[in-house]
Amino acid sequence: MATAEPMMTERPISAAARKPLTKRVLHLLRRGHLHLGLFLFPWAILYGVTGFLFNHPTAFSDQAVTNFSAAALAGTPLESRLSADETAAEVIRLVNAKQQPDVAYTVTGSARYGREFAFGTVKTIDGNLSFLIDVKNGNGTIRTAPPTAPKPEAAEPAPFAVGDKPRPQPKERGSRPERSASGDRNDPLLLDQPLHERIKQSMTAILTAEHFASGEVTITSVPDVIFTIAAGDTTWTATYNPMNGTLSGKPSETPAATQEISVRRFLLRLHTAHGYPGEQNARWFWAVIVDAMAFVMCFWGITGILMWRQIKATRTSGTIVLMLSAACAAALGYAMYGAIRGG
Repeated sequence: MATAEPMMTERPISAAARKPLTKRVLHLLRRGHLHLGLFLFPWAILYGVTGFLFNHPTAFSDQAVTNFSAAALAGTPLESRLSADETAAEVIRLVNAKQQPDVAYTVTGSARYGREFAFGTVKTIDGNLSFLIDVKNGNGTIRTAPPTAPKPEAAEPAPFAVGDKPRPQPKERGSRPERSASGDRNDPLLLDQPLHERIKQSMTAILTAEHFASGEVTITSVPDVIFTIAAGDTTWTATYNPMNGTLSGKPSETPAATQEISVRRFLLRLHTAHGYPGEQNARWFWAVIVDAMAFVMCFWGITGILMWRQIKATRTSGTIVLMLSAACAAALGYAMYGAIRGG
């Protein structure tokens, strides 16, 4: 009579152990992705919002902002704006007349502005205004700011200071004064009605049209005009500053060398590129992508919170991570506020 073999009792295998290794690893990655996303939620929203603010300088401004169009320039010196090519042609005419080289300088290729906006300030009885004007399209903005506090009296410069000492005056009668620049070949090349003067004269009409009080207008900067000059057998990249009338240049690089830029620098330039230019070019479409990323960063953060709430198994741990994240973000934000303020 055959005896029955004893029954072997099997130990229960946990659900986690029954899962293949790949699924367990993916499960851990999903949980890690979820909790890291929850922890970095404040920073995702921060980068999304600040990216939008970078791209739209007038959005949610802490100063009153008034936009004006090119129509506001009607009847002002800025109604007819010189192009970069016209400015370059006039500069070459003046420099040829002043220096009279054996072979006249000529402009080769197209000129361009170094940037798109001119900036300035206006001091009025109601406060200080700052403005920018698109030198190509004529539109711009005016910002209102409270009066600035008076600057403290300048202290005596340190004996080792460089570049901030006042120009020395002759101490003795008969001592030779500093040579005057009058008649020198380095005299500034000032155009008739240069860009900054036309802006200065036009701002009175613009402020009146936009119902601002007029006042003392100061132009802080205008775009340089960059163009190519042929001087004999040499080609130069010239930069003309309309405000001080200086004209500088450097030998033009070959087309291949002009395109050289390191990967690191290119990526950093991409990261900081923002704002909509006056015309639809590559920078304009890049600004559209910046806006899209700003929206998507906020969308990811908010929808991530909603999706996390649907997973009951992670609600407790997720809540702890969110509380820790809020505490860290608040503490670090407070510390960064003090660091940015200077202490």
